[in-house]
Amino acid sequence: MRNLRLLLILIITAAATANAGVYKWTDEQGNVHFGDRPTSSQAEQIKLKKYPKSSGPTSSSTQPKVTQQQLLNMYQQEREKKKAEKKKQKEEAKTLALKCARARDNLSQYEGSRLYEVLPSGERRYFSDEEHSQTISNLKKNIKRHCK
Repeated sequence: MRNLRLLLILIITAAATANAGVYKWTDEQGNVHFGDRPTSSQAEQIKLKKYPKSSGPTSSSTQPKVTQQQLLNMYQQEREKKKAEKKKQKEEAKTLALKCARARDNLSQYEGSRLYEVLPSGERRYFSDEEHSQTISNLKKNIKRHCK
């Protein structure tokens, strides 16, 4: 009976270690890590492609190289993804800065002058005081939205 329990424990342990895989997680600083054991609750197991083992004597030496290459490919993909995200954020920040500058420039021009619109006939229609103050108010809202 005792041998049966020991055998059962060994089988369960062997099955658990045979299913060990590669885990991926991100730390507090945003760095991505890979490992054979999960170190946090947010670690996710990554499924690696299985390659058929060759019948030659080098099958045990090539398997770690294949796994290492897969990890290196995953690292490269993560780096490229982060680089693309940073580029996108920089472009968005640049666009926001341009909108901010335009809004501030428009506000400075509009505050000291009378506003008008050109009609299809070519005549100018000057804004009333209410329309002028509404336009100034809208520009100030745009500045608050774009200038952070």
